[in-house]
Amino acid sequence: MTKLYRKVILVLLSLGLLTGCWDGKTIEHMLYVSGLGIGYENEELVVYARFIELENVGKQEGGGGPSEDKPIWIAKGTGKTFDIATDDLYYTSQLPISWAHLGEIVITTEALKQDGIINEVMDVLNRYSETRSEVILHATKEELPLVAQGRPILGTSTWYSKVNNPYPVFRQFSLVRPITSRQYLIDQEEPGKVLDIPMLSLDKSKWQRGEEPHPTVEFGGSAFVYKGKFKGSLPVEEERGIRWMQEESQRVPLYLFNSKKDYASIVFTSPSVDITPEIKGEEVTVSVDVKVKGSIIENPFYQDEKTLEKDAEEEIKKQIKDTYKYALEKNIDVYQFAYHVYKKHPEKFKELGIEDKDWLKPETFENLNVQVSIVSSGKLKINK
Repeated sequence: MTKLYRKVILVLLSLGLLTGCWDGKTIEHMLYVSGLGIGYENEELVVYARFIELENVGKQEGGGGPSEDKPIWIAKGTGKTFDIATDDLYYTSQLPISWAHLGEIVITTEALKQDGIINEVMDVLNRYSETRSEVILHATKEELPLVAQGRPILGTSTWYSKVNNPYPVFRQFSLVRPITSRQYLIDQEEPGKVLDIPMLSLDKSKWQRGEEPHPTVEFGGSAFVYKGKFKGSLPVEEERGIRWMQEESQRVPLYLFNSKKDYASIVFTSPSVDITPEIKGEEVTVSVDVKVKGSIIENPFYQDEKTLEKDAEEEIKKQIKDTYKYALEKNIDVYQFAYHVYKKHPEKFKELGIEDKDWLKPETFENLNVQVSIVSSGKLKINK
């Protein structure tokens, strides 16, 4: 009996050691930030934090109603610096706040115009142990509370929205490549490299839920930043040339209109881009070669392959040149020609002081060659 008694005592003592952490917290006892909006008002930073409702993250299987019926919870903080503004959220928070699930940041152009603010934000994100390095960056011209009204569709969580995860839509319809906080920190150190931050706007006309308008966030152009300074922005219609100049583009549609009865649609994938700067004395010129392969999506007037290739080449050239012209009016190095000068002629880059002056001219972009190859006509022959 004595041995049995001792074994029982040992078992009871060992169970006492397995009771877990005394200060452990269950997931429902935390608040999880999924997105941040950063603005600038009355000489202070304003931060809007959007929180995840955990029941909306997983797949909904009956009960509770669709997530669009649930309100979006947003808290506002203000302060002289980004850290003070985020700490301001703690004064009214009812539970501890977790930053480990921060997925995206939207910063207003008004905030970007304040020199150094975006670098201040990146510094905090890079230092703080909870935040990840793959936070998606966006800019906007709209008021942040309005952007926050944009809702995902079909009951999906904001966690899986285009704002938090833009890559699936970018692979299907490539406009401006997404940028993360990690990529920003890397690229801002490169001489001559202008950062292109996708912009968001709010659309209230294209989607509806039942008979009610359903506001959604849409791509609204780009904001350009160099060394933490805002260089300007371009709307969507003025920056279509960027799609052909970024090798990350995976699927780019092109619509051809030669006359009222003569048109076609072609989808191109993964452009190959070669940028070659040349220096003669103090004059710098840049030549660009672009190669793309495409598949015909629409050809109702049975244009032949050579005609379509020629028309596509001319239209792509026009889009690339037009974007350069619009950007040049705002002194934006939209195709990062200065960075290519630095990579291929670093000594001349410093000698000519290219980093510190507006050196781009219309004639700087000297030569542009576009080569189009149609590799597929879909399920039909090209003339059928």
